[in-house]
Amino acid sequence: MAARPAASAVATLDPVSHSTSPTRLTISIDLYETGGEKGSGFHFFNTTPNHYHRAEVLQRTGAIDVTCKLEKVIHGALSPESDRYASLIVMQWFIQPKGSRRISESTIKLLFEPNSADGDIEVEDIVFQDTYSLMPTHQEETITKGIEATVGIQQFANLGLTAKWDKSTTSTLSNAITLSGAMRVINNRPSNRVATWTLSENPLQPLGIPASLKVAVLVSRQDRQKFLCRVNFVCRTDLKTAIQGCFNKIPKDDPIIFQPNPRDKGAGSNKNVTYGHDELSSVHLNDLCSVTFRTLMTNGKA
Repeated sequence: MAARPAASAVATLDPVSHSTSPTRLTISIDLYETGGEKGSGFHFFNTTPNHYHRAEVLQRTGAIDVTCKLEKVIHGALSPESDRYASLIVMQWFIQPKGSRRISESTIKLLFEPNSADGDIEVEDIVFQDTYSLMPTHQEETITKGIEATVGIQQFANLGLTAKWDKSTTSTLSNAITLSGAMRVINNRPSNRVATWTLSENPLQPLGIPASLKVAVLVSRQDRQKFLCRVNFVCRTDLKTAIQGCFNKIPKDDPIIFQPNPRDKGAGSNKNVTYGHDELSSVHLNDLCSVTFRTLMTNGKA
């Protein structure tokens, strides 16, 4: 079998940094190579062809730990009046750099596919579908410019003097961590089949992105046939993390297989999967999701 191509790390300047800032690398943790200490780069395969609703969506360990769990799945219908079946999917992501490592931006992408060539699937709704600001900060900036002024002859008839004045302008800069969610089509063909979220750090307070993100997506179909979800995670991190990662070669993760038919539970059924909800379009997705920057321990002892 021919060798698969290796993932490439594309060097780019951090868009929120000045030209003198260190170079950042954009790396894809989902491709054929991944950063991590020797032997620590895990990948997930489905154990059998009927391994449905895999609980562990993704797991990468090393200088940066990235894990995702399938927290909840509800299969049913969009509404009693609709002729379309639907599935509500909730995923919990944890993004944990170690030591001084930092992620300035990350993007999660979920691609949904029917199990057959003639099947259909559509992303109906996602949580955080817009651009949101988290933990805003404010910073005053003062810019001083020198201006030369000639002293008037009427004041000093016998002197040709100039004086330099400083003009200062003060402005307030505001920025925040941003979270942007969107639904996308594939190859410019309707309907939407991709759910994506991007987290970016606050450039005025570069402390990285939130450590925890819980997202939800509602998909619909014309039938109750199996469908797939392919997961991609890309992050922008520091150069040291990329170089020390060693890029262990691993295969791609298997897609998650969803089986809406309750009569086919498959192998190793996920206890967080339920069936029969007949009005999934009425569920408020924001009630199921959250963003956590850091969790503080308040009962710790010195």
